[in-house]
Amino acid sequence: MERINRVLLIDDDEITNYMNKRVLNKAEIAQQIDVVTDGQAALTYLSSPEHLQSDLPLDLILVDIKMSGMDGFDFLERYQHLPAARKAHKVFALSSSASFYDLHRLKDFPDVAGHLSKPLTQADALHLIKEHFGPGTQNETTDLPGAS
Repeated sequence: MERINRVLLIDDDEITNYMNKRVLNKAEIAQQIDVVTDGQAALTYLSSPEHLQSDLPLDLILVDIKMSGMDGFDFLERYQHLPAARKAHKVFALSSSASFYDLHRLKDFPDVAGHLSKPLTQADALHLIKEHFGPGTQNETTDLPGAS
């Protein structure tokens, strides 16, 4: 199965980061998964030489919208002003908040492709990859015995 290149998880909860990274690893969707614990750390990461000079493009950011320190909305406000070279191909909000206000506010950020509810599941991760990163990133049914 082909994988996307790199994912950045942004969440202030270490257990959530551990679980999300575990789900993504189990789904085998990315070659590399990086984790930061708030919006400011994410902005620092996106400006780092390691990010800018990586051979693996940053394909996906999953950002919690409710965090201590710089929350996801503050991060997204600053993210939208970054040069394209520092940005990911897709950004998704990942949150346990399903309030109408939060979901409506996400529409103010053109870089946000969608919202996923916590907890992140393997099915959600695989669907996201299939839906937003095209064919070839998930097992094909033609690989199954008897498929034509």
